[in-house]
Amino acid sequence: MRYYLGQCEYKWTHARTDLEQLWVRRELGDELYASVESNGWEWKLLRSNSQTLPSDIYCRCDIYVEADDSAAATLFALKHSTRGIAKA
Repeated sequence: MRYYLGQCEYKWTHARTDLEQLWVRRELGDELYASVESNGWEWKLLRSNSQTLPSDIYCRCDIYVEADDSAAATLFALKHSTRGIAKA
C-alpha cells in the first residue's frame, strides 16, 4: 500500500543526498519518520520543479511511503490519520 504523507521543497542540490532525508524528516516530524524507518518501509519521493520558488534552483518533493499489507501498516494509517495521510 502506498500512503501520501506530505510535501516539501528544497534545493535541487540536496536531492538524492543525506540532506534530502533531513528535509523529509523535518516536514513529517520525528515520530512519523521514525515509525516508517522502524518498520523498514520504502520511501517514495516524487521530485518535480517547484511551483512557487525558482524551479531551476528548488525541487518540490511529494513524500509517499510504500508499506506492506500488514497489521502494522493498518495501525500506522489509523494512528496518523489526523495528519491527513491518504492511501494512494
